Amino acid sequence: MAPWHQPPEVPVNPRSFQAIPVLALLTAPALPAQNDAPPDVQAFAARYVAAYNAKDQARVESLYLPESRACITPANHDVYDSLLRMQMRDGIPPKYMVSFMAVNEANLKAFASQGYFRVKPERELHIDYDYPGTNDGGQIDLWLVRRDGRWMADFPCMSDAALQDFRDSEKDRQHYKAIAGAIKEPLRSQLLTMLRAHQSGEAATRYQKVEGGDMSNAMRVMNALADEMQ
Repeated sequence: MAPWHQPPEVPVNPRSFQAIPVLALLTAPALPAQNDAPPDVQAFAARYVAAYNAKDQARVESLYLPESRACITPANHDVYDSLLRMQMRDGIPPKYMVSFMAVNEANLKAFASQGYFRVKPERELHIDYDYPGTNDGGQIDLWLVRRDGRWMADFPCMSDAALQDFRDSEKDRQHYKAIAGAIKEPLRSQLLTMLRAHQSGEAATRYQKVEGGDMSNAMRVMNALADEMQ
């Protein structure tokens, strides 16, 4: 089961990693967060981060509502599995910040054509992090529902249109994969070293300086190169 992820053709943003839209769709300002998440929410976040960092799909799945997991079918699991692999390119560092807040209804409306909830979410959980010594960082956003005395993650099923959009973009993903695969040494090793050090912005800038083109293209190529490291 895979959280819906920002497609790889969307450029790397070294300061914002958004899982869109199953984990979250941040198209409007978030509502004010609480300064301190309750202990049970912090415990849930810790379990999620541990499963995420282990790239353990079964453990990640266990944290989602059964209704959410039922969105995954034999006909579409290839899309969800691909999205999960893309999302878990990099781990979450130990010092992350947890915010627990009300659901931003504007965000829900913003992607209504892309997915639908089988269970209405009750709260939002944001996990923000920075990679020390770099300009890179990210944010993972989860919708939550309290079930049988414990919090569980909730996500909307992808619409048929969203599933088709992802499949239609496979040609673009393969295009950038081919470009990334053709990068020659020593540039290739330099870029991989930067990506492993969570210097995605610097890697894109270096690639653009050597190969030319615009920054958007460079970032897409770096996404594809980062996928090779998995």
